[in-house]
Amino acid sequence: MPLVHQPLLNHSPYLLSEESRFLMHTFATQTAQMLFPAAPDFFLQRMISAAMETPHLLHALLASSCSHHSRLIQDSGPRSKMICLKYTNMAIAGLRAALCDQDQATKPETVTTAMALCTNDVCNGNMKIWRTHLRGVLRILMALLQHQRVSLKLMDDPFIQCLVKWFKTMDILAALSGAHGECIHNPGNGPLNGLSDYATWHVDEISGYSLELIPTLAEVSKLASQIRPHASGETEEDYSPSLETMIQAEDLESKLFQLFDRPVCDETLSRGGSLALELHGTHLAFVHSALLHLHRRVQLHPKDHIKVRADVQNILEALSLIEPHSPMNILILWPIFSAGCETEESEERDTILARMGNMQKLGMGNFTRAREVLHRYWVSGSKLPWDIYLAKLGLELVLF
Repeated sequence: MPLVHQPLLNHSPYLLSEESRFLMHTFATQTAQMLFPAAPDFFLQRMISAAMETPHLLHALLASSCSHHSRLIQDSGPRSKMICLKYTNMAIAGLRAALCDQDQATKPETVTTAMALCTNDVCNGNMKIWRTHLRGVLRILMALLQHQRVSLKLMDDPFIQCLVKWFKTMDILAALSGAHGECIHNPGNGPLNGLSDYATWHVDEISGYSLELIPTLAEVSKLASQIRPHASGETEEDYSPSLETMIQAEDLESKLFQLFDRPVCDETLSRGGSLALELHGTHLAFVHSALLHLHRRVQLHPKDHIKVRADVQNILEALSLIEPHSPMNILILWPIFSAGCETEESEERDTILARMGNMQKLGMGNFTRAREVLHRYWVSGSKLPWDIYLAKLGLELVLF
C-alpha cells in the first residue's frame, strides 16, 4: 500500500512541481521501503506527512528519491546528478536556517532532515562528508532530547525512538565498517540509551536485530581497533592478543551466545507474511557476524579455523531464512560482506554475490560499492583483514 496518497500531495501548503510530485511518489512507494524495509508504518507515514509541511525535509526526501531512482534505472547522466544536487543544496540551506531558529532546531523534523541527508551520503558513496554530517546529526538529536526532557517524558514519542534507533544503527555500522572502530556516541553509557526494555529485548524493525546487541558490537569493534595490524603492510600473524584481551574476548563471546534467542514483538507478528521469520534471520546474521568479527579481528583466528568456518556457515544459514529478492536483505549488508571476505569456498562466494546483486537491482548504491570491493579483495588474494586492506588502498565503506 502506498505510504502517501494523492490527496496529501494535493493539499500540501507548498506547490509541488511535476518533477517533485513524481519524486515524492517514488520515495513513498519505493525509496522508503528500500531504506527501511521492516519499519512500522507509522514511522514512514509520519515522515512523509511531515515533509508536506516542512520544506527542508521535503527537499531531503526528494534528493534521496532522486538518487535512488537514478541508481534504479542506472542513469548516471549529468541531468540526474544536477537534480539531486539541487534538492540536496535546498535541503542543506533549509536545515541551516532551521538550526538558527530555536523552535525549529528542536523539532523531530529537523533531525529527520539531517539523518536523511547523511543516509543519502552513504548510499551515494560521499565518504568525505558523511561522518561530518553524522556528528551534526548527533548534536541536533541531543538538542531534541534535551527539549523532550523539559517538555515531555524522555523518549515518549515513538517517532523519536525510531530516529534514535536510525542514528544508533548507522553509528555502530560505521564503527564496524572501518579501521577506526569507535562509535561517535558511546552506546554503553550515553543519553541516547533511553529506549524501553521492551524495545531492546525484541528484534528491532529499524535495525533488524535486538538493540541489546549494540553495546557488545561496540566493545568488539573497539577491542579489534586496538590490536589490529596497521595499514602499513603488517598482517595479523605479526600480532598476538594479550592475556587481558583474550579474557575480554571470551567474556564478549559469552555475551553474544546469550543473544541468539530474541523474539519479534506482537505488532510485528500481527503484520503477517514472512516478516517475523526474516527478522529472525537478520538478527541471527548480526549475532553470528559479531562472533566472526571477534574471532577474526580480536582473537586473530585464521580463515580456516573451526570457529571462523562455523561463523560463516551460520551467517549463510541465517541468510537462508530471508527470501533471495526480499528487501530485508538490505538490512544485512555488514553480515553478508563480512562472510564474503572470510570465505574462500566458491559456492559460498556465489551465494553472497547473488544476494548482493539482487540488492543492487533495487537501487542500493552501498551494495554496488560493497560488491565491487569484495570482488577486488578476492582477486588481490590479500592476507590482510579486509578493513586493513581497504585502509591501505584509501577506500572506505559504510556497510549500512
